Amino acid sequence: MNLSSENEFDYMMDEDELDLVKLVTSNANDANQYLIFEGSNQEFYAINVAKIEEILVYNEMEVAKNTDGGFIIGTAEIRGKMTPLLIFDAWFGNPILEKNQYELMILASYGGHRIAMIVKKIEDIIVIESKEMQNTSQNNINTTFIANIKIQGTQHLCTIFDSDKMLLDIFREETEETHSALEALSRREISAKTIFFADDSRFIRQMVQKLFQKLGVDSKIFENGLDLIEALKSFPTNEIALIITDIEMPIKSGHEVISAVRGDQRYRDIKLIVHTNMANEQMEDSLIRQGVNRVIGKINIASLESAIEDLIR
Repeated sequence: MNLSSENEFDYMMDEDELDLVKLVTSNANDANQYLIFEGSNQEFYAINVAKIEEILVYNEMEVAKNTDGGFIIGTAEIRGKMTPLLIFDAWFGNPILEKNQYELMILASYGGHRIAMIVKKIEDIIVIESKEMQNTSQNNINTTFIANIKIQGTQHLCTIFDSDKMLLDIFREETEETHSALEALSRREISAKTIFFADDSRFIRQMVQKLFQKLGVDSKIFENGLDLIEALKSFPTNEIALIITDIEMPIKSGHEVISAVRGDQRYRDIKLIVHTNMANEQMEDSLIRQGVNRVIGKINIASLESAIEDLIR
């Protein structure tokens, strides 16, 4: 991840802003590192560093305004690729500022898609542990959890938004195609055992639950890693068909799920799938070394269906 702009040095001379050199990090594989930025409402928001490709100074680039309005302002060619541009505040439901008040674009690459998210101001990169996150999705459908963070020595609440929901909203046509594909699946029964599944995004949980129903397999679905781990303890091991987990979750992360499962000999014969938008090549290799059997990108129902059929018992 890096900063690119003809005016980058002028930008970094502003002592009131974050020294963006800090964004050039070798730790983009760290699942607990978050980029903190400020919204128009002067509240703080976070996106996982593993999803960020680059930080760009937002300037007068050529934008094709081929949209029907809303939070997507158009498409721009960035590093040779056509990339949708969106204003974070508009998507989240915050007041929209004047164009000259938006300073930066976060170029994110995850879930097989690339987006440029225009934000007011970047504050810092910090570590937020899973145990420090609390689920707040009932308050805002675009939110997954909230955490207490420290910025310049002062405690603030920070919202970790649902980046999976953002992808579903931006690429609506693909989302509709995925729902259509799910509806078109023939119902069958591939196992009499139960799949354990954890994901913090309720939209992903709803979508995957539909897949489980089409496959005719029982499931237990959780919104964090701790609930999955605790439920495993009281469930007959020989009745577990498969374990599928996200990585970025509150209370206990997918890494902690993997550690708990692979550290217990009772589960040595149970296959484990990681279902995530965060896995770059480095992270995927690391997950396989930890005992994960397959890493599947989110919103790829066909790949998840295939992996389930290959690995279920």
